[in-house]
Amino acid sequence: MGKILDYDEMNEILDNFDSKIIRKEKPIGYTYFGLPIDHYVYGHGKYHVIITGGTHSSELISNVFVLRFMEKLCTREINIDDNLYTVHFIPIVNPEGTVIVTSAIRSLIPRDISEEEEQTYFLTYYRNCYIEGDYANRYGDHGYKLQQMMFRHAMPDILDDRYKLLKEYLKKLFKENDLPTGCMINWSSNGRGVDLNSNIECGEFADRVESGEEIHASLHLNNIKRNKLGPLGCPYFNEKGEIEKENEALFNFYNEIKTKYDLIGSFIYHSCGNIVYYLGGAEEENPWVSLTKKDEEENYNVAKVYADKIGYKLDGLEIYTTMDSKLKSLFPVTLLIELGGVRATPLSQFIDINLDGSDGNFKWVYSKIIESNTLAIMETLPIMVKVYERNRNI
Repeated sequence: MGKILDYDEMNEILDNFDSKIIRKEKPIGYTYFGLPIDHYVYGHGKYHVIITGGTHSSELISNVFVLRFMEKLCTREINIDDNLYTVHFIPIVNPEGTVIVTSAIRSLIPRDISEEEEQTYFLTYYRNCYIEGDYANRYGDHGYKLQQMMFRHAMPDILDDRYKLLKEYLKKLFKENDLPTGCMINWSSNGRGVDLNSNIECGEFADRVESGEEIHASLHLNNIKRNKLGPLGCPYFNEKGEIEKENEALFNFYNEIKTKYDLIGSFIYHSCGNIVYYLGGAEEENPWVSLTKKDEEENYNVAKVYADKIGYKLDGLEIYTTMDSKLKSLFPVTLLIELGGVRATPLSQFIDINLDGSDGNFKWVYSKIIESNTLAIMETLPIMVKVYERNRNI
């Protein structure tokens, strides 16, 4: 099996986990087109932790990392004290988007390909994104992109008939919004074409969209309009403040765990940047909580443990206009981790070779992401417990 996993492969792996180690609970909710947002649990300890991946479906490495971490627990390659911790996994926050982007991938890269061949696709995709980013900077080029043209046969018709309603909706969306050929490979949104992280009740970006401003994505994606329902960026379906089912389910789930149990923190995985974001100070007012200096300090201290273990950058700057910022504000200590430093999702974070003369950050990208972030979680959990207990005793 290659590095890339499609939606069905992910579920096959999840369904085959030892239920005595990781048990499948009822879904935390369902998407607009009826896909479950599945929930898995490890352990039965006092301290509860939430780990999520795949808010943006094009950031496929985040799903795969969470799944591989779960796999390491099942095979006992790593051990978390199941009498002390209860770990909740939501490995596919955005199942509709994951169906779309992995269907696009399978239109070109088959399951049974060798790892060596698979790596050539990753490198080609990365290089094409790099070229298009350069063209965007030099010429302001908004035309079709090389990386999209690799996947020009990935249009809504390729979706399996199990997703017939989603397929028919996408056909309509492509036609009405004149979406670029091949852009399913860039699909970050949910099935309705809404960016789940931008889908929040407040925020400057939503105001800009509501005002009718035309907003293009950047660099190699600058032929995609973020103010229209589609692959990425659009913050709402009909009107500002309308929350998508995935976000409603996730927020309610966080609330339930915090209310019923000792929620010590969570890890939200995205890609890319090699960055750990913590809940720090910001120029604008946080609409959900008033942070004290001590709050900021505690968040920083936990994030620093993670970042130091892995060699990622730390960033406490926050614009409070995303779902992640809401979760980080209301459910500390929550870290947002941007996996990998090679841009061009969904394929570039799966590069796993050592090119002679290449920059060190370009070598063994996938292996470093999986192994180093696994160790970082293990190192950070005890610190989360200490911070939680210290705050509770104040």
